[in-house]
Amino acid sequence: MASSANVFDPVFDEDVTRYADYEFRCRRSRLGYQVGCQRLGLSLWEVEPGSQGIFHYHFANEELLAVLSGTPTLRTPAGARELAEGEVASFPRGPHGAHAIGNHGEEATRVVFASEMRGPEVVVYPDDGMLGALEEMSSPERGGMATWTLFEGAIEHHDAEEPDPGRAPAAEPRAANLLDPELEAVEGPPGYVGRGAEIGKQAGTQRLGASLYEVPLGNSSCPYHWHAANEELLIVLSGSPTLRTPGGERDLVEGEVVAFPIGEQGAHKVTNNAEAPSRVLILSEMNEPEVAVYPDSGKVMARQQAPGTPATGVRAIFRFDDGVGYWDGEVEPGGGS
Repeated sequence: MASSANVFDPVFDEDVTRYADYEFRCRRSRLGYQVGCQRLGLSLWEVEPGSQGIFHYHFANEELLAVLSGTPTLRTPAGARELAEGEVASFPRGPHGAHAIGNHGEEATRVVFASEMRGPEVVVYPDDGMLGALEEMSSPERGGMATWTLFEGAIEHHDAEEPDPGRAPAAEPRAANLLDPELEAVEGPPGYVGRGAEIGKQAGTQRLGASLYEVPLGNSSCPYHWHAANEELLIVLSGSPTLRTPGGERDLVEGEVVAFPIGEQGAHKVTNNAEAPSRVLILSEMNEPEVAVYPDSGKVMARQQAPGTPATGVRAIFRFDDGVGYWDGEVEPGGGS
């Protein structure tokens, strides 16, 4: 069973010393690792006053940032700006997603980063003329090749596309706010009503899903289900919802982080049995095509697009009992095709 993790009461893994030469002093809690995530990353960073992160971008992995406390400074291709508490910002793959976090205040600030975890990965540090090549995003901590090298002295080098401030989603403030979201009604049958906000879309993500649900007493965010193509991760922002998994039911606490891997072992359902509304954030991959299974009703959904996107292509929901053989309807009577 995976260990527990809490975004509001984190267990810090370490002081991150490899950035000390760059005047970036911080502590990190790798929440995703702590709960057993394999395909999503979730890390909380506590940045000391006077620290400045390294300006960089990723070629393989999109990132999403949320400010938990304090007012950090964000640098993007458009320049630097101060972030508000709760603000959410996205960083796409490539030069337009270049970013760095700093803390110019007098108190430590905490931010949480969610990310894809695709490998191999190339990370570029434009100010330093340097790149990192990683076999996996987790290679520095979990094994595998990881190397950082300077452009100077390269056998052959070609510059990447110049960052375009107009294509940097985080260049200007957006509506996305984790702590003060703009909620809309979520329509559903009895037992599945509430309010929600598409935090990822509001921030401009393309490869990561981030949906916030406010679930009132006696309601669930969605039926019991699991995904075949997309790992999910839950963060309890407020309240004490009840989580059902293949292992049974249990009440979650505020700040708790839970991973839902792909496959049957990741089946889950979130219900609020408490008087006060519960708010949960669901982070997910956005792989396509997708298959979702609903064990209670014996249904399966197959869709051409990633979850949470408009169903503009193939999308079908049917019961397993209605399944037919592979050759059903393909062979003419008498054996011809």
